[in-house]
Amino acid sequence: MNPQDIAKAVDHRLGFAEDLFDAAAARTRDGDGITRACWSTEDQAVAEIFAEAARSLDLEVVFDRVGNVYATLPGRDRSAPGILSGSHLDSVPRGGNFDGYAGAVAGLTALAAFRDLGIAPPCDLTATGIRGEESVWYGTAYLGSRMAVGALPHDELDRLKRGDTGRSLGEHMAELGFDPDALKVEAEPHISPKTTKAFLELHIEQGPILIGEGIPVGIPMGIKGNARWPYGRCVGAYDHAAAVPRDYRRDAVLATVELIGAVEALWHEMEAEGIPNLVFTAGKLFTNPEEHAMTKIPGECDFALNFGATDTAVLDRARARIPELAAEIAARRKVVFDLGELVGTDPTPLDETLRTDLGKSAESLGIPAKVMATVGHDASIFQRAGIPSAMVLVRNEHGSHNAQEAMEMADFGLGVRVLAATMLARA
Repeated sequence: MNPQDIAKAVDHRLGFAEDLFDAAAARTRDGDGITRACWSTEDQAVAEIFAEAARSLDLEVVFDRVGNVYATLPGRDRSAPGILSGSHLDSVPRGGNFDGYAGAVAGLTALAAFRDLGIAPPCDLTATGIRGEESVWYGTAYLGSRMAVGALPHDELDRLKRGDTGRSLGEHMAELGFDPDALKVEAEPHISPKTTKAFLELHIEQGPILIGEGIPVGIPMGIKGNARWPYGRCVGAYDHAAAVPRDYRRDAVLATVELIGAVEALWHEMEAEGIPNLVFTAGKLFTNPEEHAMTKIPGECDFALNFGATDTAVLDRARARIPELAAEIAARRKVVFDLGELVGTDPTPLDETLRTDLGKSAESLGIPAKVMATVGHDASIFQRAGIPSAMVLVRNEHGSHNAQEAMEMADFGLGVRVLAATMLARA
């Protein structure tokens, strides 16, 4: 298939895609942004919008037992492993309309273009809308994709509680008519290397790099892992701010600020060594409002540390060095650090062959593309399940997880061109 034919067919279907974006926004509007909680009536409504659009294209539509929705353009050999493309339907509270949903719409737009071109692919080509990617609702991410590949322990269905309702994951799923208990007896997961030979996910970029460099499309080489201490705490001693000289102070705030500065210095040190794709954030920093005062030396300070990288050895270095820094500062400042539980994930390298295919597709279409890293996405779960996976990032202004997301439809079209061309190449 001539790449320019694919480009024209995708462009012809951008109005179809825009209608899908508008319909989802209208149904899930929440103030300036949109809210689609995992397994809520809102994300179910968007799943139905996706399904109805797929039926209008005469695609095969199924929901799996947990609510992930799949739209398939049948291949000539229905028994052959197929190509899967998509992303998540849920959002953070009052977020943007494109985070996740753009990938689901992209997969469906590619299939619409193939329908228009009269393509009968060698194997099934499927677009999917995945449930429960955002960690904000149940305290953990990728729930829909983990259940699709059989990677979520069954006891999580009862253990995980949604933060805003206090009710379990299983209860919310059952309320929408799905059957989470069936997962306990299902012999094979819905998605596996037997059924799926590649997963491709389009997603908006959630940072400023593509906008800053004037490049419309990114091709991630991997998904960052992280080392996180979400519940760090420093304990010193409350005392009189005017009466206690520096050498006698046990100031929890200054000790915590020094620790944060030391971790930032570690970040700079690693970058100076040529280590790419590092990030560090201290996303929480607060004193006790029942005790703190302008005239008191703070005796306690709570904080969070989050260090991200695409290299497991680099994360291991951070995991070892950050507690050492805390111990050194604690001894000198006469405070106690309790970093709390260390959590996080290892990085996920994406499939090299698929990434190469995406680059070739972009080149053949004359679309500038940047090789880069990205943050956590459903693609990591499919890759870890043994399904070769890769991603296309689309330029998006104002970041993500906010109502100001500003992906241009023209850029979306370029991303879908790359996605569609690669789906056909892999098929």
